[in-house]
Amino acid sequence: MPSNQSIYEVFEHQKADLLIHLLGVDSGDDQMVVFVCTLDVVHSLTSTLNHAGVVTQSLHAGKKEELRERVLREFHEGKTRVLVVTEGVARAIDFSGVKNMLHYDVAELRPDYLAHVDLTQQAGGQTITLVETQNLQVILKFEGLLGFDIPRKTAKGFVYDTQPVKVKPPRKKGGVAKGIRSRPLQNKKPKYKVKGRGK
Repeated sequence: MPSNQSIYEVFEHQKADLLIHLLGVDSGDDQMVVFVCTLDVVHSLTSTLNHAGVVTQSLHAGKKEELRERVLREFHEGKTRVLVVTEGVARAIDFSGVKNMLHYDVAELRPDYLAHVDLTQQAGGQTITLVETQNLQVILKFEGLLGFDIPRKTAKGFVYDTQPVKVKPPRKKGGVAKGIRSRPLQNKKPKYKVKGRGK
């Protein structure tokens, strides 16, 4: 079993904070490729990392070919610290020489995972997976397919929350769902009929 693998269990709302912590503590100045599931995560995570002072760029299917080439060139030149990429796009890219790779989303643990492990082992780095507490069963099933347990780690100096944070679902554009009255019924003025009129 390759020894350069690790799993960090964390609540969903702390995943980005943990990644920032790991970038500052465990990976030194080495570059990292972060694999994610969706375009929304690409945008939000890229923004969060840049705001934290980590020079980050992204690759996804919606990005034009010339932009992808420029992003990859700047990453290979060392101008970019972190590259956030969707798995679909990542399969067409050669990441040889990249020491650190991180699976931000558990859903992306596929046969690609072993390829990432091999690449980071050759480069003398590590493959990290962030696992949401509620998805541990997915990991256990995945480990059953692999035939071995992936080592669990806890980040030193990182303060883990003990409870998940409930996030309210976003409101629909315009703030009012279709078919719902914009004002409560009690705010409407009642209509009164005048008795006796017309007699």
